[in-house]
Amino acid sequence: MGPEIKFAATRSGNIAYVERGSGPPALFVHGVFLNHHLWRHVIDRVSDLRRCIAIDLLAHGATQTSPEQDVDFTAQAEMLDAVCESLKLDQVDLVANDSGGGIAQIFAARHPARIRSLTLTNCDTHDNWPPKPFQPLMSLAAQGQLGNLGRRMLADVEFARASFTRVYEHPERSARISLRSIRRRRRRRTSSAFSPRRTAAIRSRSSRCSAA
Repeated sequence: MGPEIKFAATRSGNIAYVERGSGPPALFVHGVFLNHHLWRHVIDRVSDLRRCIAIDLLAHGATQTSPEQDVDFTAQAEMLDAVCESLKLDQVDLVANDSGGGIAQIFAARHPARIRSLTLTNCDTHDNWPPKPFQPLMSLAAQGQLGNLGRRMLADVEFARASFTRVYEHPERSARISLRSIRRRRRRRTSSAFSPRRTAAIRSRSSRCSAA
């Protein structure tokens, strides 16, 4: 059984997160179509050094937002600031992966005082995304067909492992806890919110960030 899911009441909605450890806070940000579960092994290794907080993005996991809530990358970045405000986190060690890395860069550029250190792994930067392998998924979203794909993945885990989870090191370990990560009613809006213009727009501010 995993850690208890908690909720931070914010202006962006009730943001789901898990928390473990003590010490200076570290905020973990997953990518699109995933959830806080991504960080479980990392948190196992560093929770003796940090108060580890792994959130679920807007329209993902257990996070609760209104149907009208904006879910683009800038809105996601502002949600991170709202979480910090709600949990009274003055500064965080920010750790992000994949599209969560693009969100983290926007957050760091817009709220540099919140950042004690910044760690990015294999993530979207500037204008080099979305990656080409993601383009078919975006086309499905634009056509309103992403829900059909999601339902098939949930019904047939082996199909999901053979397609959507090909980027995982151990796709055979993928389970429904990972595949249920994104709220069904928001799949299309989340995919259509993908735009490199938001990370490209903060280039000058990012170059002035002084985080470690």
